[in-house]
Amino acid sequence: MNKKTALSFFFCTWLITVNGQRFIERVYLKDSSYYEGYIIEQEPTKFLKIDRVKEKDTVTVQFGDIWKLTKRYVTDTLPALKKTAAATKQTFQKSVFLELLGNGGLYSVNFDMRTERGKKGGWGFRAGIEYLRLSVKDTVNNSAASVFALGIPWGMNYLFGKKNGFFELGFGATYFLLKLNSQSNDLVLDETIGLNSDSIKLNEAIIAGTLNIGYRYVPAKSGIMFRATFTPLFAANSFIPYIGLSIGYKFGKKK
Repeated sequence: MNKKTALSFFFCTWLITVNGQRFIERVYLKDSSYYEGYIIEQEPTKFLKIDRVKEKDTVTVQFGDIWKLTKRYVTDTLPALKKTAAATKQTFQKSVFLELLGNGGLYSVNFDMRTERGKKGGWGFRAGIEYLRLSVKDTVNNSAASVFALGIPWGMNYLFGKKNGFFELGFGATYFLLKLNSQSNDLVLDETIGLNSDSIKLNEAIIAGTLNIGYRYVPAKSGIMFRATFTPLFAANSFIPYIGLSIGYKFGKKK
């Protein structure tokens, strides 16, 4: 076996050995110089092409000019690889949205998050808050008063889908507290709020069961999200067939 054939055989064996491993090759030339990088193309006994890492270029070396080949494991790039892995680490998908009507009664500001990293669909939970002032009337003294209402909707939901459009199915409850700003007990809620006043006790908290059935749009990265859902409320002696319209912002990594 002549020297040229032996070098060719060594080169082919070299490629098989390092295939699939992260090594940098160093190609020594007969004039004592060398090139360091990744071999991206070769034709045994003729030439090879090296993608040089530091110089960020590609050079072609004639096979007859090569003296020997060595390899070096890329330990100096591990910090960069770790940094890239950290940057691309999957996170829990989160959203904030304003819901009109819906589980809060009249409105609510909500936070929503998936329970599995990197998934826009599947199981998740939401929690929100509502605060408003309702008008009431004193039926005995024929005078006006006010009720401060606090609502805290919360619950679980599941999003069925794969791309940006999802069918949403959820359940939960809303905590309501109506605080009366009056000395009289002969007060009724304004009928315009759509609740059965027989089921509402002023100055006492109630919990209403909730459902969510509808559509949710979720962008691929960060951006505007929206929901349109059927959101009935269940309380003692009351069934309220509400709907909810939501718009908000979904957090994600931008391209």
